[in-house]
Amino acid sequence: MNDMRGSAGRPREELLQTLLDTATDIAALHDVEDVLQAIVRRTRAFLGTDMAYLSLTDHDRGETYIRQSDGVTTPGYRTLRQPLGTGVLGQIARGVAPYQTSDYLADPSIHHIDGIDDVVRAEGVRAIMGVPLTVGGRALGALVVAERSPRAFTPEEISDVDSIGRHAAVALDNSMRFAELARLADDLQREKEQRAEQLDMIGAMLELDDRLIDVVTIAPDLDRILAVGRTAVPYDLVLRGREENVLAATGDVASTAETSSVPVRTRGERLGSLLAHGVLTMPERALLERIAAHASLAILFTRAQADADLRLQTEVLGDLIARPDAPHEHLERWLRRWGIEPQEPLWVVVLDVPAAERHRRVEAIRALGTRSVMMASHDDHVCLVTPDADWQELLQSLFTARGWALTAGVAGPVDDVSRLADAHSRAQLAHGSLITLGRTGVMDSAELGMLGALLDLARRGEMPASLTAGVEPLRDYDRAHGTALTRTAFVFLESDGSVARVARLLHLHRNTVRQRLDRISALLGDDWDASPRRLEMHLALRVIDATA
Repeated sequence: MNDMRGSAGRPREELLQTLLDTATDIAALHDVEDVLQAIVRRTRAFLGTDMAYLSLTDHDRGETYIRQSDGVTTPGYRTLRQPLGTGVLGQIARGVAPYQTSDYLADPSIHHIDGIDDVVRAEGVRAIMGVPLTVGGRALGALVVAERSPRAFTPEEISDVDSIGRHAAVALDNSMRFAELARLADDLQREKEQRAEQLDMIGAMLELDDRLIDVVTIAPDLDRILAVGRTAVPYDLVLRGREENVLAATGDVASTAETSSVPVRTRGERLGSLLAHGVLTMPERALLERIAAHASLAILFTRAQADADLRLQTEVLGDLIARPDAPHEHLERWLRRWGIEPQEPLWVVVLDVPAAERHRRVEAIRALGTRSVMMASHDDHVCLVTPDADWQELLQSLFTARGWALTAGVAGPVDDVSRLADAHSRAQLAHGSLITLGRTGVMDSAELGMLGALLDLARRGEMPASLTAGVEPLRDYDRAHGTALTRTAFVFLESDGSVARVARLLHLHRNTVRQRLDRISALLGDDWDASPRRLEMHLALRVIDATA
């Protein structure tokens, strides 16, 4: 009986059994890597070679790379990448036909690459034989066996490996398709879950928006907004303003727990920040951002109301100042609107506030918590009317904490609303004196002494013209020549005769100041800044400066 034999004299039945076993293993495996490992393991066992490996082809990059191996010892060989058309592996992976060499490094017919030859040499590979893995004319890769000694593989061995390779190609194609379908199913499931999460998030956000809109439109209260937000976010919330001051909170402001934070802003302007005392998920962070958006609306509404209230207070205070003879019941009704009882002693404070900082500082003053205050924004200052005797201590603490310089003139207390106009004028005089001298702090109008009485006469038109007649030569000279000798003389006397201080306040060179003083002496006489004329000149110049 003729015994059909295959590789190394093995019976053909053994090949068929190997193919059957391989097919059975492959059919039971769905993971691509497990399939590839089963193929190379079976191939090596059947041929009895030192190693076997399988490559996959990357047509976009024009190369094939070893994906699974059995018997390979060096990392470089396990991860080898071979350009198509080079070496043995690159020739086979093109998908044309099987290929072999009995001694790779010594074979001149092979297109060698130095770096790859080094890897082959390190592994000790000599003989290589392999077959392409193709399905429907599409090259998937190569199935290769190798020996560490020279060897010529027989046609039967090549045929056997080719048989295994054909089964392997189909199994590999099916496994890759299965893996692709599994990935697609996973992607679809994830997309479904993500859409479900998005729908849940949209629903939660819409519900939160409805509740927050009710709060903002009915009464823009920051504490209520955070209380509503706390029901949607699992951590306590803290809203801080631009100065890091706490505007509202639902729990312990000083908590040391890790925080998540989002900015509170509008139109590029930073209004503050909203913090949650905990680490938020992405959906929770999205809810926190919605809470911050509504908080910004509430802040803007509150600011708009405050601006409108400030405008009204400015108009009313202007009316109180301009019409001191108005009926008391009319004046008292306006004062009560801002919590001020007309019979209470009132202080009038004139504050120096830079125009660019006015809104910010007015907000800070409003947040002081004084029991009642009325403010007005005038051209060059902010005016306060308050019955609070501690106003100076409160303002000083606020300005010091913010790094602001407090410059204020004050008059009072007055116990009759009809005297507010007079108190406002005196506070303005004290404020103007500080500005003229370049000083900060608080000046009481009572410190003006005799000047206050003279200015009161000037306002009533009862001051004798002779009081200022002594400095008329300076005023006439200034009008005729466009100079500022009158102002220079006033600042000189206010500065106790300091040329350096006058130069700094008027932004002049000291020599220029001395030249002006010489001209003043020529016009008024050398004794204009010496007693007894000094007092007369000083009072006249102060009255002119204050009433100019």
